[in-house]
Amino acid sequence: MMGKGSGARGVRGVIGAMALSILPAAITAAILILAAAFCMDRFSLGEDTLTKVVYVIHFAAAFACGFTMGKLKKEKKFLWGLAAGAVWFALILLCGLAVYHQGMKTDALISVLAACAGGSMLGGMVS
Repeated sequence: MMGKGSGARGVRGVIGAMALSILPAAITAAILILAAAFCMDRFSLGEDTLTKVVYVIHFAAAFACGFTMGKLKKEKKFLWGLAAGAVWFALILLCGLAVYHQGMKTDALISVLAACAGGSMLGGMVS
């Protein structure tokens, strides 16, 4: 039988794990964005290349997020990774809305969602 207050501890544990899994994703994204900016400046890469690099950055950051969540949660790692990726995607979307005051184009939104979901689920499975 569950003890008194164990449900609240479980919710706090999930929220804490979710918050903790966002940190490596943000660090990964920041490092890769700096590297991409350096490469764009140094090698004069085109806009098509930049678009592909941005999707790779989203995938890698979501992978870090899902990997961390999978390490924190020992069961159903791919589902926890996917949940962490959904939170990461929501955070990206909210930041974009806050900065640009408008939504993304539908095709870009779906591509970013796929990169975040796929990367985070793979990260959860690998962990």
